[in-house]
Amino acid sequence: MINQVTSSPLESFKAEAHKLLEAAVQQRQQEQNVTTGTVQDKVTLGNQPPEDVTYTKAVSDADLGTTFTMLRDLFAATLQEQGVAVKIATGNEEINLETLTPEQATELIADDGYFGVDQTSQRIFDFAVSIAGNDPSRLDAILSGIEDGFSQAEEAWGGTLPEISYQTKDAVMEKLDNWVAGFDA
Repeated sequence: MINQVTSSPLESFKAEAHKLLEAAVQQRQQEQNVTTGTVQDKVTLGNQPPEDVTYTKAVSDADLGTTFTMLRDLFAATLQEQGVAVKIATGNEEINLETLTPEQATELIADDGYFGVDQTSQRIFDFAVSIAGNDPSRLDAILSGIEDGFSQAEEAWGGTLPEISYQTKDAVMEKLDNWVAGFDA
């Protein structure tokens, strides 16, 4: 399997957070313009018809921290409303999603973090192999279950998962290949 890494999980998260924040700022500006009756500036170049253009400030890293906090709180509240715990056990410790900082989130998804590719793929692999009774003849059932799980996750996320999820899936498949190869040797 070939793994192609286009960006780090933190860069992907920052890019997505920037997009969300910019969209929120634009929506807020549009709502304010409608409620206050403010007319936006228009720019006309040459003999072309006028085109409405809205200028917004760029999103800074400081704003990103605020956005992270806002998204974290929204996520935690949504989980609580659905009766899902906001505290997650990670072996020796417990993560409280209501107080999670950007630095802690970065550590958790780092290569050696609890939710990083290595540890997560190992947990998925261990679970799948134990459910199959450590029987390599059940590889097709394991693969089917993993594919089905990722398909359901993609559907729940609107069709595409974050890149780290695909890296994790590839790592699980590699672990399964090595596991089966160990029985063939």
